[in-house]
Amino acid sequence: MLLVTVGQRLASRIAARGPIPVSEFVEACLYDIDGGFYMRGGRAGGRSGHFLTAPEVGPLFGAVLARALDGWWAELGEPDPFTVIDWGAGPGTLARSVMAAEPRCLSAGALEWIALELSPAQRALHPDHPAVKSAARLSDVLSRGGLAGVVVANELLDNLPFDIVHRTRSGWEELRVAVGEASGRRGFSLVGVPASAELVAGLPDLAVGARVPVQRAARHWVADAHQALGAGWIVALDYGADTRTLAGRADPSDDPGAGTGWLRTHRHHRGGSSWLAEPGSCDIAADVAMDQIQAAHRADVCSQAEFLRAHGVDELVAEGQAAWAERSGVGDLDAMKARSRIREAEALLDPTGMGAFSVLVWSVD
Repeated sequence: MLLVTVGQRLASRIAARGPIPVSEFVEACLYDIDGGFYMRGGRAGGRSGHFLTAPEVGPLFGAVLARALDGWWAELGEPDPFTVIDWGAGPGTLARSVMAAEPRCLSAGALEWIALELSPAQRALHPDHPAVKSAARLSDVLSRGGLAGVVVANELLDNLPFDIVHRTRSGWEELRVAVGEASGRRGFSLVGVPASAELVAGLPDLAVGARVPVQRAARHWVADAHQALGAGWIVALDYGADTRTLAGRADPSDDPGAGTGWLRTHRHHRGGSSWLAEPGSCDIAADVAMDQIQAAHRADVCSQAEFLRAHGVDELVAEGQAAWAERSGVGDLDAMKARSRIREAEALLDPTGMGAFSVLVWSVD
C-alpha cells in the first residue's frame, strides 16, 4: 500500500482550495494524525528528543513548581481535590518531577494532576501514578468547570498554530501557503492575499515590510484556561515579546521559509531548517506575542528567573550545595543529585537563556 505523506495531503488540499492559512499548514505539520511531527513521536528531551525545555534540564524545575503548588493550595484553603492541569504535557517529565518532589498537597491526597497531550506517542510515556490522569483533551477526563487549582503551560503557546501577516504600502496582507516552483523544484511557498479585518484587528501600526505572527489559537487557549477554572491561577511559561518587538526580529528580505527571527524550527537539537520543506519532519514554533495573548485578560508578568526565585529555587540550590559539600568525597547517587541541582539552576536562571523567558500568571476569581 502506497502511503500518502503529510506534504502530499497538504498539496492536494491546496490544489482543491487554493492557498491555505499558515495556521492550517502548521497544525498539519505538527499534529496530522498520520504524520505530524508530534503524532509520530517528536518531543522534548535530551538524547531522545529534539529540543530542551525547563523540565528536561533536570528535576529542579519540578521541585520548585511543587513548592509553588503548595503555596497556591494553601492560599485557596487547601481544597480537595486540588486540580493541576498540565496543558501540553509532552512526555510527562514535569508530572514525573513534581511527583518525585512530594509536595504537601500530594501527601494529603488532594492533588489531582491532569496531563493533557494530543500525541498518543507522548501520552504513552506519562508516569503511572495514582494522582496523574493522562488525556488528549480536558473533556476526556472532566465534565465540569469551576475547578479549584492551577493551569500550567510550559512552552505550549509557542507551539500553537499561528498565522502570518505582512505590512505593505497599501495595508496588511495575509501570507498563505501555496504550491509552486522555486529554484527549479516544486514545493511549498508563501503568497500574499488581502488580510481580513478580523485577522489584523488590534495589531499595532507597523512599518512597511514588517512580518509578524497572529496568534489567535494562543488567545483562545487563554480563554479556555479561564473557563476551566473557578478559582486559582493560570501559569504560562514561554519565550516572546510584544508584536512590535517581534516585527524587528524578522527581516522581510530573509528566506520566508527559514526558521529565523521569531519563527523557529527544531530537529535533533538543531534549528534553522525551512519550516515549509518536508512537512512533519521538524518542530515549528513562534515567539509568543505577549500583547496579543493578553488582549482580553491581563496577566502579571515576570521573568522565569524571578518566578523560580520567588518560589524557593535558591533554597533548593543551597540544600544541594550543602549536600554536595558533605558527600562529594563519597560520590554516591545523593552526591551526584546534589551537584546536578547546582548545574540545573545555572541553566534555568541564565539571563541570556531560559532565565529570561516570560512567566505570565493570571489570577482567576
